[in-house]
Amino acid sequence: MVKALTAKLLVTAVLADGKRVDLDARIRPPEEADGGYWVAQVQINPLQKQQVNVRGVDSFHAVWLACSLVLRLLTQLRAEGARLQNRDGSEFPLDAYLIGLGEPQQPPQPPTKSGD
Repeated sequence: MVKALTAKLLVTAVLADGKRVDLDARIRPPEEADGGYWVAQVQINPLQKQQVNVRGVDSFHAVWLACSLVLRLLTQLRAEGARLQNRDGSEFPLDAYLIGLGEPQQPPQPPTKSGD
């Protein structure tokens, strides 16, 4: 039986020594657990032998946290000198994915004049 997927991401990490590691990140649909929280299973092959259970306050939160976990791992690999690529060899656009994790940027406001 094939398990359903919520998300799948295939990325190749080219390490500083030139070794290529094909990463296969999979997030399973969240399930409601006892206690009212939701659990999404995350597996990142070949880095993990077993899945990690990520808990959220609802199903959306569980998926969001699972995606964040995968993106933080990729960020760490890049910080350690790995180049991240799509399977076709083009650059993986990690920064485009990370925009959703940061605080929205507010444009600077002009100073107000006192006495107005």
